[in-house]
Formats: sequence, structure tokens, C-alpha cells
Amino acid sequence: MNNTFNIKRFGRYFAYDLKSRWNDQRVFLAVFALLPIIFYLVFLFFSMVGHSFQVSSDYPLTRPPLPIRSSVFVMAASIFLVLFPSKAYGFLTDKAEGSAWIELPASRLEKFTSMMLISLIVIPVIFFLVYLISDGLVCLLDKSCGGSVFSAWSNIHLNGIDDPEEVWFVNKGFWFLVNGVLQTVSVFLLGALIFKKGKVAKTILVLFALSIILSIIFGIIVSTIGPESFGEGFKLWAKAHADRLDFWFNFCMNTVLAVVVIGCGIWSWFRVKNLQH
Repeated sequence: MNNTFNIKRFGRYFAYDLKSRWNDQRVFLAVFALLPIIFYLVFLFFSMVGHSFQVSSDYPLTRPPLPIRSSVFVMAASIFLVLFPSKAYGFLTDKAEGSAWIELPASRLEKFTSMMLISLIVIPVIFFLVYLISDGLVCLLDKSCGGSVFSAWSNIHLNGIDDPEEVWFVNKGFWFLVNGVLQTVSVFLLGALIFKKGKVAKTILVLFALSIILSIIFGIIVSTIGPESFGEGFKLWAKAHADRLDFWFNFCMNTVLAVVVIGCGIWSWFRVKNLQH
């Protein structure tokens, strides 16, 4: 049964897996997803402290504007996506819990598929939906905060319909978000399956080491060609392909996405397939 896939059995296991992950991580998910409300209340409290709790029309309270809330959104999403995979499936490397997981009545392929769907799609979608709804609720109750993060994206899109550069920015901005989610979760899920302790920290160290190695390789290539020649060659290439830069940008971004997600997915599959305790 290790490598078989039965749709009915998978459906039962997926429901069980999702319920288990929800029961284990609902507080963690709720704290990050409801952060717009929490941040608003904390921001308002310190604003009141700054006014010594004496609020008047001459000295109104400061509310968190859109740029600050957008920065909080980026930080919260990044931290959540980095931590969630190890918190949800890090137990698989534990002898007791991992052994119990192996004995569950489902094939390794079904368990792996469920894990990937929950990690890459279900939980991120729930997180972003609840977060954006929470942010919208804050803006609805307090108009002085400005527009919501979601409405800001929509307004840029609407205002940029007649401007190809603006539409390009919006479309790529949304795809950047999806791209970043898939890559981040894939990498840190693999780290959760490889390392037994310090999963997040060790994964970050590996990424740091890889970035140094790639930087050294790129530096050697540029120095071999010559910095000036390399820069001039890139400018000439950009001019020659100015009308297709959008295509090449998409091609490079999607290639990196495919390499990272597929590579991490294959490695994760072999870790799950050969997991022993």
C-alpha cells in the first residue's frame, strides 16, 4: 500500500489530516491571521499612551496608515510561511509521533499528497483570506486608517488599466505573492522533513550558505567576462529584447519557481517514502 493511491481512502485521510493540523495549529494560525486587529489595538493603545490618555479634537489619536499595515502584512506573512511547515509536519522526524504517523491506514503517496495540498494551498489560502478580511474590518470600523491592503491592490489595478506599465506591475505583484508562497513553503517544509532539531534555523543557514556559493559563482563569471563588458552586454541585450522583456521576466521567474518547488517536492517525497524510525 506504500505507493498506491485510492481516492476514497485519500479523501478520508485528507479530512483527518486537515482536522489534525487545524486542531494543533489553530491558535498559531489565528494569531497571525488576526494580526491586523491585534496590531490596530496595540497601535491605538500606544497612541493613547503618547497622549497621556487625554484625547481631544485638537490632539486626535494616530491610526496605523496603509503603508505601515502593508509592511506588517509582508512581515507577518513571511514569518508565518517560514514557521508553519515545521510546526505542522515537523513531528514526522520524531520517533514516537513519526512512527504513529507511519502506521496510519493510508499509503505514503496519499499522506504526501495531503501534506503538500495542506501546506502549499489550503493553509496559505485560509491565512491570506482571514488576514485580508481582518484588515478590511479594521478599515471599515475606522475610516481614518485609509484603505485596506486588498483594496489598495484593486485600486492600483483599476487606475492602471490604460497604463501597460501599471498593469504589468499589478499582475507581477500578485504572481510575486503566489511565487513567494510556493517557494517559501516548499523549502521550509523540506527542511522540516530533513532536520530533527532547529529545523527553521538550520534551513535558513543552508539558504544563507547557498546564497554565498551562488554569489561567488556569479562573481567569478562576471570577473571572467569583465564587469564593464558584462554590464554593456546586458544593456545591449535588454535593448534588443525590449519588446519581450515581459516574456523573459516571466520565463526566468517561472523557471526558478519550477526548479525550487519541483526539486523540493521530489526530495520531500523521498524523505516521506523512506521515513523510518
